[in-house]
Amino acid sequence: MALPVPESAAGTREDILRTLVEHPEGLSDRELAEALAGQHPGIDYKAVNHQCRKLVALGAVERVGEKPVRTRLRPGYVPDDGSRGSEADAAPPDRPIEESDPSSDAPDVSPAPTITGLPPVQAGILAALADADDGLTDNEIAAALAAGHPDVDPKAFNYQCRKLVKAGLVERSARSKDAPIRTRITATGRAEAATAAASAPAPVAAAETVPEPPADVPDIPETPPVPATLRYTDPTIFTADADAEPAAPAVGNGRPRPRPKAPSDDIARIRRSERAGDDPDETPLRFLPFSASASLVLRERLAQRAALRAAPAPTREVVLPVRDVLQGWSRTQNVAAAVATWLTHRGGTVRRAAEQGPALDLVAALDGEDVHVEVTGWPPDGARTHPSTLAADWFRAASAAAVQRRRAHPRSRVVIALPDTRRYRGLAADAAPTLADARAEVWFVDAAGRVQLS
Repeated sequence: MALPVPESAAGTREDILRTLVEHPEGLSDRELAEALAGQHPGIDYKAVNHQCRKLVALGAVERVGEKPVRTRLRPGYVPDDGSRGSEADAAPPDRPIEESDPSSDAPDVSPAPTITGLPPVQAGILAALADADDGLTDNEIAAALAAGHPDVDPKAFNYQCRKLVKAGLVERSARSKDAPIRTRITATGRAEAATAAASAPAPVAAAETVPEPPADVPDIPETPPVPATLRYTDPTIFTADADAEPAAPAVGNGRPRPRPKAPSDDIARIRRSERAGDDPDETPLRFLPFSASASLVLRERLAQRAALRAAPAPTREVVLPVRDVLQGWSRTQNVAAAVATWLTHRGGTVRRAAEQGPALDLVAALDGEDVHVEVTGWPPDGARTHPSTLAADWFRAASAAAVQRRRAHPRSRVVIALPDTRRYRGLAADAAPTLADARAEVWFVDAAGRVQLS
Protein backbone atom coordinates (compact mmCIF):
# COMPACT_ATOMS: atom_id res chain seq x y z
CA MET A 1 0.00 0.00 0.00
CA ALA A 2 1.01 3.64 -0.24
CA LEU A 3 3.11 4.90 2.66
CA PRO A 4 3.39 8.60 3.63
CA VAL A 5 6.92 9.92 3.14
CA PRO A 6 8.13 12.80 5.34
CA GLU A 7 9.40 15.89 3.58
CA SER A 8 12.89 15.39 4.96
CA ALA A 9 13.20 11.94 3.34
CA ALA A 10 12.02 13.24 -0.03
CA GLY A 11 14.49 16.16 0.18
CA THR A 12 17.34 13.82 1.05
CA ARG A 13 16.69 11.73 -2.07
CA GLU A 14 16.59 14.84 -4.27
CA ASP A 15 19.91 16.00 -2.84
CA ILE A 16 21.38 12.54 -3.46
CA LEU A 17 20.26 12.68 -7.08
CA ARG A 18 21.71 16.19 -7.57
CA THR A 19 24.98 15.07 -6.03
CA LEU A 20 25.17 12.02 -8.29
CA VAL A 21 24.67 14.25 -11.35
CA GLU A 22 27.96 15.93 -10.49
CA HIS A 23 29.71 12.55 -10.08
CA PRO A 24 28.80 10.28 -13.03
CA GLU A 25 31.27 7.62 -11.84
CA GLY A 26 29.21 7.18 -8.67
CA LEU A 27 29.88 7.59 -4.95
CA SER A 28 29.98 5.26 -2.00
CA ASP A 29 27.65 5.62 0.98
CA ARG A 30 30.33 7.33 3.09
CA GLU A 31 31.22 9.73 0.28
CA LEU A 32 27.57 10.65 -0.17
CA ALA A 33 27.19 11.20 3.59
CA GLU A 34 30.21 13.54 3.57
CA ALA A 35 28.85 15.44 0.56
CA LEU A 36 25.43 15.89 2.21
CA ALA A 37 26.74 16.78 5.66
CA GLY A 38 26.32 20.52 5.02
CA GLN A 39 22.67 20.26 3.92
CA HIS A 40 21.67 17.47 6.32
CA PRO A 41 23.66 17.66 9.58
CA GLY A 42 23.85 14.41 11.47
CA ILE A 43 23.29 12.15 8.45
CA ASP A 44 25.44 9.03 8.36
CA TYR A 45 26.23 6.39 5.79
CA LYS A 46 23.50 4.06 7.11
CA ALA A 47 20.78 6.64 6.39
CA VAL A 48 22.30 7.27 2.96
CA ASN A 49 22.31 3.52 2.28
CA HIS A 50 18.61 3.33 3.20
CA GLN A 51 17.67 6.20 0.86
CA CYS A 52 19.80 4.80 -1.98
CA ARG A 53 18.03 1.47 -1.76
CA LYS A 54 14.69 3.25 -2.07
CA LEU A 55 15.97 5.07 -5.14
CA VAL A 56 17.04 1.73 -6.60
CA ALA A 57 13.49 0.44 -6.07
CA LEU A 58 12.17 3.53 -7.90
CA GLY A 59 14.53 2.88 -10.84
CA ALA A 60 16.48 6.14 -10.44
CA VAL A 61 19.90 4.78 -9.50
CA GLU A 62 21.89 1.57 -9.57
CA ARG A 63 24.46 0.13 -7.18
CA VAL A 64 27.53 -1.46 -8.74
CA GLY A 65 30.83 -2.94 -7.72
CA GLU A 66 31.98 -4.71 -4.59
CA LYS A 67 32.75 -3.22 -1.20
CA PRO A 68 32.62 -0.34 -1.09
CA VAL A 69 29.49 -0.44 -3.29
CA ARG A 70 29.08 2.71 -5.37
CA THR A 71 25.79 4.35 -6.29
CA ARG A 72 25.36 6.04 -9.65
CA LEU A 73 22.52 7.31 -11.83
CA ARG A 74 20.85 4.74 -14.05
CA PRO A 75 21.65 5.33 -17.74
CA GLY A 76 18.88 7.30 -19.40
CA TYR A 77 17.44 8.67 -16.16
CA VAL A 78 17.12 12.48 -16.08
CA PRO A 79 16.61 13.81 -12.54
CA ASP A 80 14.76 17.00 -11.66
CA ASP A 81 16.75 20.21 -11.98
CA GLY A 82 15.92 21.16 -8.41
CA SER A 83 13.29 23.81 -9.10
CA ARG A 84 10.22 23.49 -6.90
CA GLY A 85 7.81 25.29 -9.24
CA SER A 86 4.58 26.81 -8.05
CA GLU A 87 2.84 25.73 -4.90
CA ALA A 88 -0.09 24.40 -6.94
CA ASP A 89 2.22 22.03 -8.88
CA ALA A 90 4.31 20.99 -5.89
CA ALA A 91 3.51 17.66 -4.32
CA PRO A 92 2.37 17.81 -0.71
CA PRO A 93 5.05 16.79 1.79
CA ASP A 94 3.10 13.76 2.98
CA ARG A 95 2.08 12.41 -0.41
CA PRO A 96 2.51 8.63 -0.35
CA ILE A 97 4.76 6.69 -2.67
CA GLU A 98 4.48 3.08 -3.69
CA GLU A 99 6.76 0.77 -1.74
CA SER A 100 8.35 -2.26 -3.36
CA ASP A 101 6.52 -4.58 -0.96
CA PRO A 102 2.76 -3.88 -1.10
CA SER A 103 1.88 -6.21 1.78
CA SER A 104 0.11 -4.54 4.68
CA ASP A 105 -2.25 -5.23 7.53
CA ALA A 106 -4.80 -2.70 6.23
CA PRO A 107 -8.10 -4.21 5.05
CA ASP A 108 -8.86 -4.50 1.37
CA VAL A 109 -11.70 -2.02 0.82
CA SER A 110 -13.24 -1.01 -2.46
CA PRO A 111 -14.56 2.59 -1.81
CA ALA A 112 -12.37 5.42 -3.11
CA PRO A 113 -10.47 7.49 -0.52
CA THR A 114 -12.12 10.62 0.73
CA ILE A 115 -8.79 12.41 1.29
CA THR A 116 -6.45 12.79 -1.65
CA GLY A 117 -3.34 10.64 -1.40
CA LEU A 118 -4.44 8.51 1.56
CA PRO A 119 -5.89 4.99 1.63
CA PRO A 120 -9.59 4.66 2.54
CA VAL A 121 -8.87 3.42 6.06
CA GLN A 122 -6.54 6.31 6.90
CA ALA A 123 -8.96 8.79 5.32
CA GLY A 124 -11.79 7.40 7.44
CA ILE A 125 -9.67 7.66 10.59
CA LEU A 126 -8.95 11.34 9.92
CA ALA A 127 -12.63 12.02 9.24
CA ALA A 128 -13.62 10.38 12.54
CA LEU A 129 -10.93 12.22 14.52
CA ALA A 130 -11.93 15.61 13.05
CA ASP A 131 -15.14 15.55 15.17
CA ALA A 132 -13.41 14.37 18.39
CA ASP A 133 -11.36 17.08 20.10
CA ASP A 134 -10.29 14.79 22.95
CA GLY A 135 -9.22 12.05 20.57
CA LEU A 136 -10.38 8.44 20.27
CA THR A 137 -9.02 5.11 21.38
CA ASP A 138 -8.44 2.25 18.94
CA ASN A 139 -11.71 0.58 20.00
CA GLU A 140 -13.64 3.82 19.56
CA ILE A 141 -12.15 4.31 16.10
CA ALA A 142 -13.14 0.74 15.18
CA ALA A 143 -16.71 1.40 16.40
CA ALA A 144 -16.92 4.66 14.45
CA LEU A 145 -15.78 2.99 11.21
CA ALA A 146 -17.63 -0.29 11.72
CA ALA A 147 -20.18 0.57 9.02
CA GLY A 148 -17.57 1.07 6.30
CA HIS A 149 -15.08 -1.54 7.55
CA PRO A 150 -17.02 -4.27 9.40
CA ASP A 151 -14.27 -6.90 9.20
CA VAL A 152 -11.38 -4.78 10.53
CA ASP A 153 -10.32 -5.22 14.17
CA PRO A 154 -8.84 -2.51 16.45
CA LYS A 155 -5.32 -3.87 15.91
CA ALA A 156 -5.46 -2.91 12.23
CA PHE A 157 -6.62 0.61 13.15
CA ASN A 158 -3.73 0.84 15.62
CA TYR A 159 -1.35 0.01 12.79
CA GLN A 160 -2.87 2.67 10.52
CA CYS A 161 -2.80 5.30 13.30
CA ARG A 162 0.93 4.73 13.77
CA LYS A 163 1.40 5.31 10.04
CA LEU A 164 -0.49 8.60 10.32
CA VAL A 165 1.73 9.59 13.27
CA LYS A 166 4.81 9.16 11.06
CA ALA A 167 3.18 11.39 8.44
CA GLY A 168 2.48 14.06 11.06
CA LEU A 169 -1.32 13.99 10.58
CA VAL A 170 -2.19 12.64 14.06
CA GLU A 171 -0.56 12.29 17.45
CA ARG A 172 -0.95 9.62 20.14
CA SER A 173 -0.90 10.06 23.89
CA ALA A 174 1.70 8.37 26.06
CA ARG A 175 1.16 4.89 27.41
CA SER A 176 -0.37 4.86 30.89
CA LYS A 177 -1.79 2.28 33.29
CA ASP A 178 -4.75 4.50 34.21
CA ALA A 179 -5.93 5.61 30.76
CA PRO A 180 -5.81 3.99 27.30
CA ILE A 181 -3.80 5.47 24.45
CA ARG A 182 -5.81 8.09 22.55
CA THR A 183 -5.24 9.35 19.02
CA ARG A 184 -5.78 13.05 18.29
CA ILE A 185 -5.72 14.84 14.96
CA THR A 186 -3.09 17.52 14.44
CA ALA A 187 -3.51 20.90 12.77
CA THR A 188 -2.05 19.52 9.54
CA GLY A 189 -4.40 16.57 9.60
CA ARG A 190 -7.42 18.76 10.40
CA ALA A 191 -6.59 21.07 7.50
CA GLU A 192 -6.21 18.09 5.18
CA ALA A 193 -9.54 16.64 6.35
CA ALA A 194 -11.32 20.02 5.98
CA THR A 195 -9.93 20.54 2.48
CA ALA A 196 -11.07 17.08 1.42
CA ALA A 197 -14.53 17.56 2.96
CA ALA A 198 -15.00 20.89 1.15
CA SER A 199 -13.99 19.45 -2.20
CA ALA A 200 -15.97 16.24 -1.85
CA PRO A 201 -19.13 16.10 -4.06
CA ALA A 202 -22.50 15.88 -2.40
CA PRO A 203 -23.80 12.33 -2.15
CA VAL A 204 -26.56 11.41 -4.55
CA ALA A 205 -29.43 9.56 -3.00
CA ALA A 206 -30.18 6.35 -4.75
CA ALA A 207 -33.69 6.04 -6.13
CA GLU A 208 -35.74 3.57 -4.28
CA THR A 209 -36.86 0.70 -6.44
CA VAL A 210 -40.19 -0.78 -5.70
CA PRO A 211 -40.34 -4.43 -6.65
CA GLU A 212 -43.11 -5.33 -8.99
CA PRO A 213 -45.75 -7.56 -7.55
CA PRO A 214 -45.42 -11.10 -8.80
CA ALA A 215 -47.96 -12.50 -11.18
CA ASP A 216 -50.89 -14.34 -9.76
CA VAL A 217 -49.81 -17.92 -9.42
CA PRO A 218 -52.28 -20.43 -8.07
CA ASP A 219 -51.19 -21.99 -4.81
CA ILE A 220 -50.29 -25.62 -5.25
CA PRO A 221 -50.53 -27.52 -1.99
CA GLU A 222 -47.50 -29.61 -1.22
CA THR A 223 -48.05 -33.30 -0.78
CA PRO A 224 -46.53 -34.47 2.50
CA PRO A 225 -44.18 -37.44 2.23
CA VAL A 226 -45.82 -40.73 3.02
CA PRO A 227 -43.72 -42.90 5.32
CA ALA A 228 -43.49 -46.52 4.33
CA THR A 229 -44.09 -49.30 6.82
CA LEU A 230 -40.90 -51.29 7.32
CA ARG A 231 -40.74 -55.02 7.55
CA TYR A 232 -37.59 -56.87 8.54
CA THR A 233 -36.29 -59.81 6.58
CA ASP A 234 -32.64 -60.00 7.69
CA PRO A 235 -30.77 -58.74 10.75
CA THR A 236 -28.84 -56.27 8.55
CA ILE A 237 -31.38 -55.51 5.75
CA PHE A 238 -34.86 -54.03 5.95
CA THR A 239 -37.19 -53.16 3.07
CA ALA A 240 -40.38 -51.14 2.66
CA ASP A 241 -43.72 -52.86 2.26
CA ALA A 242 -45.31 -51.41 -0.87
CA ASP A 243 -48.78 -52.80 -0.04
CA ALA A 244 -48.96 -51.15 3.36
CA GLU A 245 -51.44 -48.33 3.86
CA PRO A 246 -49.93 -44.84 4.14
CA ALA A 247 -49.74 -43.52 7.65
CA ALA A 248 -51.51 -40.33 8.66
CA PRO A 249 -49.33 -37.19 8.59
CA ALA A 250 -47.94 -36.18 11.94
CA VAL A 251 -49.39 -33.15 13.67
CA GLY A 252 -46.96 -30.23 13.83
CA ASN A 253 -46.42 -30.18 17.59
CA GLY A 254 -42.68 -29.41 17.40
CA ARG A 255 -41.58 -32.94 18.34
CA PRO A 256 -39.43 -35.00 15.99
CA ARG A 257 -41.29 -37.60 14.00
CA PRO A 258 -40.67 -41.08 15.44
CA ARG A 259 -38.80 -43.32 13.05
CA PRO A 260 -39.17 -47.09 12.82
CA LYS A 261 -36.84 -49.21 14.86
CA ALA A 262 -33.93 -50.69 12.91
CA PRO A 263 -31.63 -53.63 13.73
CA SER A 264 -28.66 -51.25 13.84
CA ASP A 265 -30.11 -49.67 17.00
CA ASP A 266 -30.03 -52.97 18.87
CA ILE A 267 -26.56 -53.84 17.56
CA ALA A 268 -25.27 -50.51 18.83
CA ARG A 269 -26.91 -51.20 22.21
CA ILE A 270 -25.29 -54.63 22.31
CA ARG A 271 -21.87 -53.11 21.63
CA ARG A 272 -22.39 -50.61 24.43
CA SER A 273 -23.32 -53.42 26.80
CA GLU A 274 -20.16 -55.32 25.79
CA ARG A 275 -18.00 -52.30 26.58
CA ALA A 276 -19.79 -51.97 29.94
CA GLY A 277 -19.05 -55.59 30.80
CA ASP A 278 -22.62 -56.96 30.44
CA ASP A 279 -23.62 -60.14 28.69
CA PRO A 280 -24.60 -59.22 25.10
CA ASP A 281 -26.78 -62.34 24.71
CA GLU A 282 -29.17 -61.65 27.58
CA THR A 283 -31.93 -59.11 27.36
CA PRO A 284 -31.39 -57.04 24.16
CA LEU A 285 -32.07 -60.00 21.84
CA ARG A 286 -35.63 -60.32 23.10
CA PHE A 287 -36.50 -56.92 21.67
CA LEU A 288 -35.14 -57.49 18.17
CA PRO A 289 -37.97 -57.05 15.62
CA PHE A 290 -37.29 -60.17 13.58
CA SER A 291 -37.89 -63.90 13.76
CA ALA A 292 -36.19 -66.48 15.96
CA SER A 293 -34.03 -67.73 13.07
CA ALA A 294 -32.66 -64.23 12.50
CA SER A 295 -32.01 -63.94 16.23
CA LEU A 296 -30.03 -67.19 16.10
CA VAL A 297 -27.94 -65.84 13.21
CA LEU A 298 -27.18 -62.73 15.19
CA ARG A 299 -26.19 -64.82 18.22
CA GLU A 300 -23.72 -66.77 16.08
CA ARG A 301 -22.21 -63.59 14.64
CA LEU A 302 -21.80 -62.04 18.05
CA ALA A 303 -20.21 -65.24 19.34
CA GLN A 304 -17.73 -65.21 16.46
CA ARG A 305 -16.80 -61.58 17.12
CA ALA A 306 -16.36 -62.28 20.83
CA ALA A 307 -14.09 -65.24 20.01
CA LEU A 308 -11.95 -63.07 17.73
CA ARG A 309 -11.63 -60.34 20.35
CA ALA A 310 -10.85 -62.74 23.19
CA ALA A 311 -7.19 -62.91 24.21
CA PRO A 312 -5.54 -66.32 23.91
CA ALA A 313 -5.44 -68.21 27.20
CA PRO A 314 -1.97 -68.55 28.72
CA THR A 315 -0.43 -71.98 28.26
CA ARG A 316 1.69 -73.84 30.78
CA GLU A 317 3.91 -75.29 28.09
CA VAL A 318 7.58 -74.43 28.65
CA VAL A 319 9.65 -73.48 25.61
CA LEU A 320 13.08 -75.00 26.11
CA PRO A 321 16.10 -73.10 24.80
CA VAL A 322 17.56 -74.64 21.65
CA ARG A 323 21.06 -74.44 20.24
CA ASP A 324 21.68 -71.61 17.76
CA VAL A 325 24.28 -72.71 15.21
CA LEU A 326 24.78 -69.09 14.04
CA GLN A 327 26.19 -68.13 17.43
CA GLY A 328 29.28 -69.32 19.24
CA TRP A 329 29.13 -72.23 21.65
CA SER A 330 29.83 -69.90 24.61
CA ARG A 331 26.79 -67.68 24.06
CA THR A 332 24.09 -67.64 26.74
CA GLN A 333 21.46 -69.40 24.60
CA ASN A 334 23.76 -72.26 23.62
CA VAL A 335 24.97 -72.74 27.21
CA ALA A 336 21.34 -72.82 28.42
CA ALA A 337 20.43 -75.33 25.68
CA ALA A 338 23.29 -77.60 26.78
CA VAL A 339 22.19 -77.40 30.45
CA ALA A 340 18.52 -78.09 29.57
CA THR A 341 19.55 -81.11 27.46
CA TRP A 342 21.76 -82.42 30.25
CA LEU A 343 18.92 -82.13 32.80
CA THR A 344 16.47 -83.89 30.46
CA HIS A 345 18.85 -86.76 29.84
CA ARG A 346 19.29 -87.20 33.62
CA GLY A 347 15.53 -87.59 34.05
CA GLY A 348 14.85 -84.02 35.11
CA THR A 349 11.99 -81.78 34.02
CA VAL A 350 12.42 -78.14 33.11
CA ARG A 351 9.47 -76.18 34.53
CA ARG A 352 10.45 -72.64 33.59
CA ALA A 353 12.86 -70.85 31.25
CA ALA A 354 12.98 -67.06 31.29
CA GLU A 355 15.45 -64.43 30.11
CA GLN A 356 16.72 -61.93 32.69
CA GLY A 357 18.88 -59.40 30.85
CA PRO A 358 22.08 -61.08 29.61
CA ALA A 359 21.33 -64.17 31.73
CA LEU A 360 18.73 -66.93 31.43
CA ASP A 361 17.01 -68.60 34.38
CA LEU A 362 16.09 -72.28 34.41
CA VAL A 363 13.95 -73.95 37.06
CA ALA A 364 13.93 -77.76 36.91
CA ALA A 365 13.16 -80.79 39.05
CA LEU A 366 15.98 -83.36 39.32
CA ASP A 367 16.07 -86.37 41.64
CA GLY A 368 13.22 -84.98 43.69
CA GLU A 369 14.85 -81.59 44.25
CA ASP A 370 14.25 -78.18 42.74
CA VAL A 371 17.21 -76.86 40.81
CA HIS A 372 17.51 -73.10 40.11
CA VAL A 373 20.11 -72.48 37.40
CA GLU A 374 21.45 -69.00 36.57
CA VAL A 375 22.92 -69.33 33.04
CA THR A 376 25.47 -66.73 31.90
CA GLY A 377 27.40 -66.82 28.61
CA TRP A 378 30.44 -65.11 27.16
CA PRO A 379 29.91 -61.49 25.99
CA PRO A 380 29.91 -60.73 22.26
CA ASP A 381 33.03 -59.34 20.61
CA GLY A 382 31.30 -56.28 19.13
CA ALA A 383 30.54 -54.62 22.47
CA ARG A 384 32.18 -51.31 23.42
CA THR A 385 33.52 -52.78 26.65
CA HIS A 386 36.19 -55.49 26.40
CA PRO A 387 34.60 -58.95 26.69
CA SER A 388 36.88 -59.86 29.60
CA THR A 389 35.75 -56.82 31.61
CA LEU A 390 32.11 -57.41 30.69
CA ALA A 391 32.39 -61.08 31.70
CA ALA A 392 33.46 -60.01 35.20
CA ASP A 393 30.37 -57.78 35.49
CA TRP A 394 28.11 -60.62 34.33
CA PHE A 395 29.69 -63.05 36.80
CA ARG A 396 29.15 -60.66 39.73
CA ALA A 397 25.50 -60.25 38.66
CA ALA A 398 25.06 -64.03 38.50
CA SER A 399 26.67 -64.44 41.96
CA ALA A 400 24.32 -61.83 43.44
CA ALA A 401 21.33 -63.55 41.82
CA ALA A 402 22.46 -66.89 43.26
CA VAL A 403 22.64 -65.41 46.78
CA GLN A 404 19.10 -64.04 46.38
CA ARG A 405 17.88 -67.42 45.13
CA ARG A 406 19.37 -69.10 48.18
CA ARG A 407 17.50 -66.72 50.48
CA ALA A 408 14.23 -67.29 48.62
CA HIS A 409 14.64 -71.08 48.29
CA PRO A 410 16.72 -72.39 51.20
CA ARG A 411 15.93 -76.09 50.47
CA SER A 412 16.65 -76.03 46.70
CA ARG A 413 19.85 -76.40 44.73
CA VAL A 414 21.23 -73.12 43.37
CA VAL A 415 23.56 -73.38 40.37
CA ILE A 416 25.53 -70.91 38.22
CA ALA A 417 26.12 -72.28 34.69
CA LEU A 418 29.05 -70.75 32.78
CA PRO A 419 30.99 -71.50 29.59
CA ASP A 420 34.26 -73.28 30.30
CA THR A 421 36.72 -70.43 29.73
CA ARG A 422 39.90 -69.47 31.58
CA ARG A 423 38.40 -66.10 32.59
CA TYR A 424 35.29 -67.64 34.20
CA ARG A 425 37.43 -70.33 35.88
CA GLY A 426 39.53 -67.63 37.52
CA LEU A 427 36.47 -65.61 38.59
CA ALA A 428 34.87 -68.71 40.09
CA ALA A 429 38.05 -69.53 42.04
CA ASP A 430 38.22 -65.97 43.41
CA ALA A 431 34.56 -66.05 44.48
CA ALA A 432 34.69 -69.58 45.94
CA PRO A 433 34.27 -68.47 49.63
CA THR A 434 31.21 -66.36 48.80
CA LEU A 435 29.64 -69.11 46.72
CA ALA A 436 30.37 -71.66 49.46
CA ASP A 437 28.56 -69.54 52.04
CA ALA A 438 25.55 -69.33 49.71
CA ARG A 439 25.80 -73.10 48.99
CA ALA A 440 25.80 -72.29 45.25
CA GLU A 441 27.25 -74.72 42.73
CA VAL A 442 29.14 -73.78 39.56
CA TRP A 443 28.66 -75.82 36.38
CA PHE A 444 30.93 -75.37 33.38
CA VAL A 445 29.82 -76.17 29.82
CA ASP A 446 32.53 -76.95 27.23
CA ALA A 447 32.44 -76.51 23.44
CA ALA A 448 31.07 -80.07 22.96
CA GLY A 449 28.05 -79.37 25.19
CA ARG A 450 29.26 -81.48 28.11
CA VAL A 451 28.41 -80.21 31.61
CA GLN A 452 31.06 -80.42 34.36
CA LEU A 453 29.85 -80.13 37.94
CA SER A 454 32.00 -78.33 40.52
